[in-house]
Amino acid sequence: LRIAEPPESEIDFQLESPAETLLSHLLAHFDQHVATRLAWVDGPDNPWRNIVMQLTHSSPVVLYSILAMASEDLILRYETGHRLRRLQAASLDYKSKTLSLLGQQLDMLPRNALALPGHTHQVRCILAAILLLYNVELLTAEDARWRVHIHGARAVIQWMSQAIARRNVDDQADVFLLYEYYYSSVFMSLTTFDPSEDITKTIQTHDTLTVFSDFVQVMQTVTRAEREKHAGNLNAMMPALDGIRKEIDAARSRTLLLSHRIQFRSAEAQRDFDHLSSMYYHACLIYSYRALGDGPVGEPFIVISRDAVLDHVSCLTDSTSFAQDLVWPLFIAGTECRGYPAKQATVERAMLIVMRISGRLDRDRVLAFLKAYWEAELSPNVTWIQFARSRAADCSFLII
Repeated sequence: LRIAEPPESEIDFQLESPAETLLSHLLAHFDQHVATRLAWVDGPDNPWRNIVMQLTHSSPVVLYSILAMASEDLILRYETGHRLRRLQAASLDYKSKTLSLLGQQLDMLPRNALALPGHTHQVRCILAAILLLYNVELLTAEDARWRVHIHGARAVIQWMSQAIARRNVDDQADVFLLYEYYYSSVFMSLTTFDPSEDITKTIQTHDTLTVFSDFVQVMQTVTRAEREKHAGNLNAMMPALDGIRKEIDAARSRTLLLSHRIQFRSAEAQRDFDHLSSMYYHACLIYSYRALGDGPVGEPFIVISRDAVLDHVSCLTDSTSFAQDLVWPLFIAGTECRGYPAKQATVERAMLIVMRISGRLDRDRVLAFLKAYWEAELSPNVTWIQFARSRAADCSFLII
């Protein structure tokens, strides 16, 4: 995994400009830098540019949330000084305006979901703003604080998602926004260990708008089954590992086909995407064997997949293209590196590169968990899931 420094934003030299100019530079920073890191795949089809940024023309709440995200992202570049103070003031102002408008617009929504068709655009903008605020809090807040914000946002998003789901979702903006909520919920559920968590089982997909959705759906199925298995629910229909493996094989095939429909910035980026698809394939295999397998039968397959993930990481040619997508496969491969210091070093080095390029988010805690798992004196058959469940109060980190 090669280190490539992301280009700096020109806003460093413009912070003495009038408010209107600051606004335009914040929008440019979101377009050129933030949207790049939010998307699964950055390119001409990036929905954070083509869908979410377009909503700013008609929705002040989306505009203010984008400005809050851009200013918070820039704040991380400064430790002190007048530029930092101005950005902090701007961010606070934009977040306050976003929250105020969100409150007003939520109060205006009809309680009866059947009345929502006339409010489709309003709901879409509310959903976009909340997803942006979720990313702002993930980017900036202390861990306890951002969890509170995420759970609050999640409750509102879930209500709106159910309301939108009452009609056929035929707008690409809605498909994209609902998928953003869906995959975030699935990833959050990986470490909450809540058997009662209710996440929709079906989502609408649309090629470049829902990248890796096949893998995410498998992850949800496996997570739900693991929770039922742990709870000893005799009435639960447990999926067979053979069936899960077929789903993972199908997910890989569909994702590799998708790579021929995505507009990449270069041939190298497409090859990197294919490596990334293989990493998700092997990570899902490892997760499935660890979550649902019994006994040593799956061990040879797990070792093969662990080494495959690390091999594909080493083949990536541009670390800036997909750094934000690497946390999950790196984490899962890392959970299989107990007793292998060289492999641990490879995972840690790659994770630090990811944080350097695309932000720390909750990734410090992800890496800290891996190190604790590597160093703990445990029986060889204790999985990372069992280890995390035993210290659940400290392990509700987000593997994104």
